Amino acid sequence: MAQCKLTPHEYIQNAFAPQVAILCSEDADNLCLKNNLRFVELIQPFCRLNNEIRIADPSGNTVPIRNLRVVFEDMNRRPPQPTLGKKLLSEVVTNTPWDRPTIRTIGASGTRGALELELQPTTRWYEAWRDTFLHIQYPSDHEFTKHYLACVLVVASNSDSPLDQLNRLSQYLHQQLHQTPSRYPKWFSPNILKYYLLVHDVTVGDLTKSEQVLEQMSSMYGAGNCHMLQINSRPLDHTDIHLPDPWTQFLVQRASCDPSGGSSSETSSGTGTPREDVSGLPTRVTEGDTTDCCEPVHPLSPPPTTVPTMDEKNGAFDIMPGVEISSDVPVMVDRPTQPPGTPQHHGGCLTSSDVDRIRIFVHEFCVRSLIPHTERQIRHLNDVVTNRSRSKSLLSATRRWLVGNKSPGAATNSVIYSSEATELQTRRLADLCFMFGLYELAYSFYHTAKNDFKSDQAWLYFAGAQEMAALAAFMHNSADYPKRYLHNSLHTYLNVCKVYNFAIRATILSGEVLKHCGEYGEAAMTFIKLTSEESDLLSALMLEQAAHCFIHAQRPLPRKYAFHMTLAGHRYSKAGQRAHSLRSYKQAFQVYASRGWVLAEDHIHFTLGKQAQHLKQLSEGLTAYTQLVDQRLKHEAPSQQSPSQQITYVREFINTFHQYVQQDWEPSMGLPYLPLPMIDSQATRVLLGAAQDKPTSPEWTPASHVSLDSPPAINKRWFALEKELVTGASGTGLKTFRPNLQLLTSETPNTQSPVVPSNEPITLEVLMTNPLAVSLDIADVRLVFMFEGEDGDDSSSAVYHSPHAGFTLPAGAQELVRLELLPKLVGKILIQGVQYKLSLTPDPSTGAASTSSATAPVVVEGQQGIEVRGPRLNSTTAEKCGVVYAKDNRLDISVLPPLSRLSVTFHGIPQIMSCGEMCSTEAIITNVGPCSVSKLCLAVSDPNHVYMETHSTLVPEESVCVLSDSQSVDSRINSRVETLTLPDSELKPGESIRAKLWLHAPLAPGAFEVELLFYYDTSHQTGKNKYRLLRHHESIYVEKSLSLKVTSAVSQNLETSLTQDEKEDTNYSYTSNLVLEALNISEVDSSCQSYKVVGLSSNSKKWAVVPHARLKVQELRVGESCHMCIKGVQHINKKKGNMVLSKYPFEGGQTPGECWWRFSLRTRVSLRDLLADPLPPNPTADHIPPPPTQAQLDTSHITEANTLDTVITIWWKGERGGQLTYGEHSVHLQSLGESASVPSQILVGTAEEEKPPIRIIPESPTQLLPSLIPPPAKQRNLVKVSAQFPGPTQHDFLSDKLCCLEFVLSLHNCTGCNLITFLNLSQDGLPTSSGGGSSQMYSPQASTQLLYVGGTARKVSLPPWGNRQVPIRALITCPGSYSLGSFTLTAIRQDTGRDKTEQPTPQLCQIQTAVTVMQTTRERQTHDVR
Repeated sequence: MAQCKLTPHEYIQNAFAPQVAILCSEDADNLCLKNNLRFVELIQPFCRLNNEIRIADPSGNTVPIRNLRVVFEDMNRRPPQPTLGKKLLSEVVTNTPWDRPTIRTIGASGTRGALELELQPTTRWYEAWRDTFLHIQYPSDHEFTKHYLACVLVVASNSDSPLDQLNRLSQYLHQQLHQTPSRYPKWFSPNILKYYLLVHDVTVGDLTKSEQVLEQMSSMYGAGNCHMLQINSRPLDHTDIHLPDPWTQFLVQRASCDPSGGSSSETSSGTGTPREDVSGLPTRVTEGDTTDCCEPVHPLSPPPTTVPTMDEKNGAFDIMPGVEISSDVPVMVDRPTQPPGTPQHHGGCLTSSDVDRIRIFVHEFCVRSLIPHTERQIRHLNDVVTNRSRSKSLLSATRRWLVGNKSPGAATNSVIYSSEATELQTRRLADLCFMFGLYELAYSFYHTAKNDFKSDQAWLYFAGAQEMAALAAFMHNSADYPKRYLHNSLHTYLNVCKVYNFAIRATILSGEVLKHCGEYGEAAMTFIKLTSEESDLLSALMLEQAAHCFIHAQRPLPRKYAFHMTLAGHRYSKAGQRAHSLRSYKQAFQVYASRGWVLAEDHIHFTLGKQAQHLKQLSEGLTAYTQLVDQRLKHEAPSQQSPSQQITYVREFINTFHQYVQQDWEPSMGLPYLPLPMIDSQATRVLLGAAQDKPTSPEWTPASHVSLDSPPAINKRWFALEKELVTGASGTGLKTFRPNLQLLTSETPNTQSPVVPSNEPITLEVLMTNPLAVSLDIADVRLVFMFEGEDGDDSSSAVYHSPHAGFTLPAGAQELVRLELLPKLVGKILIQGVQYKLSLTPDPSTGAASTSSATAPVVVEGQQGIEVRGPRLNSTTAEKCGVVYAKDNRLDISVLPPLSRLSVTFHGIPQIMSCGEMCSTEAIITNVGPCSVSKLCLAVSDPNHVYMETHSTLVPEESVCVLSDSQSVDSRINSRVETLTLPDSELKPGESIRAKLWLHAPLAPGAFEVELLFYYDTSHQTGKNKYRLLRHHESIYVEKSLSLKVTSAVSQNLETSLTQDEKEDTNYSYTSNLVLEALNISEVDSSCQSYKVVGLSSNSKKWAVVPHARLKVQELRVGESCHMCIKGVQHINKKKGNMVLSKYPFEGGQTPGECWWRFSLRTRVSLRDLLADPLPPNPTADHIPPPPTQAQLDTSHITEANTLDTVITIWWKGERGGQLTYGEHSVHLQSLGESASVPSQILVGTAEEEKPPIRIIPESPTQLLPSLIPPPAKQRNLVKVSAQFPGPTQHDFLSDKLCCLEFVLSLHNCTGCNLITFLNLSQDGLPTSSGGGSSQMYSPQASTQLLYVGGTARKVSLPPWGNRQVPIRALITCPGSYSLGSFTLTAIRQDTGRDKTEQPTPQLCQIQTAVTVMQTTRERQTHDVR
């Protein structure tokens, strides 16, 4: 429980202070009313003695009493009626303010982290409630702590006869003391202390007369029982209202209700119960007749049988039934009525001397009268109890032996004690000792009385004695007291006697004791025992105290604290204490917040909103309802409420929002924030500029450009293409590149403010999401923005705003809302958010009733801000350690002067193509802007397959031709940018140009992405924003068609080189055989299944292709293939930039179109990928290299000899949908002896490949410096060999055993370096394959058994590109066929130097030549050489 301003000892001492009755005359009260106080109220602040006094016990030992407090009460005061009492208790709780909460840190424990909670340091409303509860508690017959010990009779000195008044008051007091049956007020004993007080008004009274009256009083009643109090020393016209006012806190609040019993705050809340609506339990335990209609009841007591009568004069119970008294004996004196709201100040006529006199009166009364009287009473009662207990001990023991020891639950109350019974005398003595601080003596008497009551089975008396025995022990020694007594007394009050008011008192006192002892857990259980469904305010207070016990325990329990605080808030709400309910729920929510307990959070927020709304705290209520409907605050835990509950939440939110706007919102602040629907700020997209105009003919397609409907683009590719385009268009390198953004999203770099020309729209797309299971109506959606003109003009007419009419957002749905702004002037636009109207969708089940004004849904208007942020930064240490985001300026837009604007339309772009297919489409480029275009460029992401031309270029008609440098520029493309020619170097507004877009489908099936980016400058426009961009993206599906494989093989034949000029000298060069294989790989369900190969072509720097024979058109169906063999012949091309183009249409075929040769040339182009990292700078770029060495020159010559660098192209045609389609497949061969195919095929092994062994020591040492000379495999075609041999020969072997054959071997150097060749004709040096292992042309195989003569090993030097003739002679001994290719040839560079590592390389010289030698016929005797 929270801390209290009083310690437990002080509180218990105040709760059981001695009670003194005040019987005041009307004149005395009127005299005190000059200070706006009655006499009883006047002395209340001074009822505590500040000095120490002493009292004697029965043994004569004196015991000190510190801070003795005496309670002075009007003798005619009665406890209020139940209804009035409940209202009084409720108003005390309502009107008591609370302190500012303090922050307390609860340490981590187990799975729970540390918490910082705002807790109430004190519970002042609970303290006020318990003080009021004890104040209005009625005195009972089973205890005497509320019975009056003395009575002070007060008269005024200015009355006509003060002594007569005292006499009449004494007679009335005597009647009250001896009335039968005993009624209110309750007296401690018949022999009470009577004290007589004379009040003297200093300003108007006669002091001498007053002193004479005091002497007469002293002679009649004794000097020690009389006193004169002088007050009102200050006149009424000299009152100072600035003096301290100590009386306010002691004044009892008067309930503003009807005396007959109005409705209290509890009953008005609709939660009243039968226990609260009826009167209380009798205070005496009787047998038979238990009705006592004359006794007042406590407001929290159980029901009585009858209701006491009321006196119409003062609203109290009949105070003197059957007794006639004079009119000057007052019952109650009311204060003079004052206008409502008039501030009241008390003690205005009192001086400090008057205050001291009041203190002296209280002190004199206590020391000289009350204490001596109490000592006499203690001695007397002690003697009575001692004498009677001796005679009763034997009888009590016998009764206990016969009856046995029964538990409190075994029987009901059936014992009647007379007022002079020993048990009651013992209890009376114990109470008297307890009230005056004799706690040890009081405990002994309570213990004795407890045992007596228990033996008599008087359970109410027994419970009271137990309770007071425990308190007496605690007050005497707080470290050792019988705690079980408190628990047992509470159990007996609740479950046996059903006396709930005493159970409440026991709980209050027990809580204080347990708190002092640090037993917060048991204190919490004690408070929880008192909760029930019968009294909401009591249960709320008890639950709240239990919650404070849990949080202030040695090991805090925050979740139990929150749970019980939530229950307390609920009970406060039922009791009508909405402010306390709101506070309790707030304190409980601190624990439940951010724990994922969404249902508990929703319950708390909903209750907070309801309570705040009823308390007219609309701002706080709106905040609570916002927590319910705003899913951004759920921390990734969406609402788990049912749709009907969510409808309730949204309806309450809208109603509260509507009231808040009407009552509390300041219109100058704009519109308030609306949490529904959710707006994803990061998903906001901004489109700058107008969209492409739609063409009038459906056959034409506008450029896709950038639109909100287009699929998401790969921005990195477009930015890279733009960078290359801007660099190429400007002609200079860019130090920093910033893309020209037209569609700004969260994925674009938005560090710079975007720009848009005036009179062109700005379209903003906002994503609205309904996170609830409730349908919402959104209407009149508008943008919230600020415009600042270049000249300071910020008028709304400068920007045209197009609102959105509205839509219905179903449960869980999303809606993309597009809003448009059209700036008219140059300036800046800052978009801040969106404003709209929100309402619940009407329930269609209500039918026509929903259209009436009474049931029409409430419509509220608010706004949501759009706050965007860039990507998270992670560069510096501060950014890595914190959470820092880059700035995003997509909503801060600059408006520029008007610029030119292009519109591009295309005609007939196909949606499906075959691999290698070529087609063209017409494009019209129009300037639809107000300014002229001065420059137009185009960037293509894939120039190998796409290009645009404004003027066509034709290829020469010759079969073999040399393309000039300008004609062969397509083979040397190193950029994706091309400039489009404009008429008169300018495209004026409204003018158009026509261009042709050529497409060549890739050779791999799939998606063919055509990406075009137009760049154009505005004439007479300067600055970095002078150019604009236009995108077009087209995705074409490409299906399979043909595959092409080309294999090159070196031919040994030497032919005359081709030349362009017939007058030039030609020489012999080697040739190459090319084998082509075309295969139809199209699918069965393809749109085009049959293809015809109609021709072929090639382009190279020094090669041309020549068919071996006239070829015909080959038709290939699905799965069919054809093979073609052509010959490659070298062409003399003196200029490096020129290309040799050869083309051969087949018989019955034709060329595929105008652009085929350009795409064939572009096959050589290999540009770096758009997204590839830039190449690092070359450190030797500015370095002049040294002249090449001979080895480097030889290397280049050898590499050139093996280079083919030829693109082989086949032409084909097909048919799709009744229209002919043309295409081509091209293969680029780099070197001789290799093969290539398109599309590239992935070889899949049928078996697991054998892994090579792991070698720790490499087979050959690693070369630190790689050799410049190509490997031997690249040097096997350095020398070509041809033979000039004789025909068939006849020889007469009978006459001449040896036949000599002579022929010539021609050695040709195919390189530009000097070579040394070694020709070996001996049989020992021949390889086993006899010429490379190729098949023989002769069957049976030609013999190699011939003998070379004249030198079998020869060394021949060959100059660059030179020829040498080597004569050969061979001898044979018998007729037959003899192979002349049985030799080996190796070659090595002449300038090898001293490099011993380079060895001669065997050459691929295979001569499939044989000579036939026949026996000469003897008849003719001649040799026939053929």
